[in-house]
Amino acid sequence: MSPRTGTAMNMTPTSLLGRTYCHLARTLYASLIILGTSYCSGLAAETAAVSVQWMGSIESPLLDESSGLAASAHHADVLWSINDSGGKAELFALTTQGKHLGIWPVDLPEPIDWEALTSFVADGTAYLLIADIGDNFAMRRTVSYVVVEEPDARTASPEEALQPVQTRSFSYPDGPRDSESVAVDTRRGEVLVLSKRTLPPQLYRLPLPNFSAAPSEVATQQVQRAELLGPLQGFVIPDRSTADFYGTNFAYMASPTGMSLAGDRLLVTTMEHAYVFDRANLAAPPQVLSLPYVGQREAITFALGSDTRAYVSQERPNGTRHAHILRLDITSQ
Repeated sequence: MSPRTGTAMNMTPTSLLGRTYCHLARTLYASLIILGTSYCSGLAAETAAVSVQWMGSIESPLLDESSGLAASAHHADVLWSINDSGGKAELFALTTQGKHLGIWPVDLPEPIDWEALTSFVADGTAYLLIADIGDNFAMRRTVSYVVVEEPDARTASPEEALQPVQTRSFSYPDGPRDSESVAVDTRRGEVLVLSKRTLPPQLYRLPLPNFSAAPSEVATQQVQRAELLGPLQGFVIPDRSTADFYGTNFAYMASPTGMSLAGDRLLVTTMEHAYVFDRANLAAPPQVLSLPYVGQREAITFALGSDTRAYVSQERPNGTRHAHILRLDITSQ
């Protein structure tokens, strides 16, 4: 995401080149959005009824961006979250009302750009998968994810660093991709990754590691190649006449910022609306969940054991204001 206001920046030639590249990439992306307004409208998407409830503000000021969000497998009222680029390798536990429960460090070097988080259960053990897949400049030849066992945020001490149980690096078959969305499908044995800046967004999959056996050194060091499943169509782009209302965010309103999976219901959020796709039939039109635009939405997760209730998190504007947790209750179709 964009640099935080007030953050000191060393203006080396490399960083200056990077900032220039980022500006050009954003400008080009915005131009493509405006020129290709209909790229997401090829499907007759259905609108699903959804109620939205404000649950509370994120209490910890250290959780600045809540770039990933995952429901705990241990407690229905506990969520996990992460900061993105520039943040430490640490997991934040909070209640569904935003109350701070603790920070658990992960025994890793500082991440490049953590952007996505998901939870899952395999062989009776609860895990959290953290994806280092942000790539605003489309310059990373490989990206990665790490899996840790989920601690019990109500009883476990956050003093000891969480140890990775699986680490995987991977690349895309069609070049670098920026992404902020990841999900795990334990039935199909796959990790799903959704691109952000492609038109339309592209869904990829990777094989889910075997957690019943210790990871081999070869598997850990091997760079996997993600498999392209295809595009997700049906995202709604605001009419260009409303560009002034959205300001600089206009070009990104239909860009996926988070994803969650329950059964075959693949839930994707953008900065404005959310969408429910059918994992068993990705070509089918999605259900559109019309949501209020209340700032930069960062992540989404289905609630524990539910495919009709979800939580979404928001970035803390300028690193100083309130960031909110909203609950979505979706009418089952």
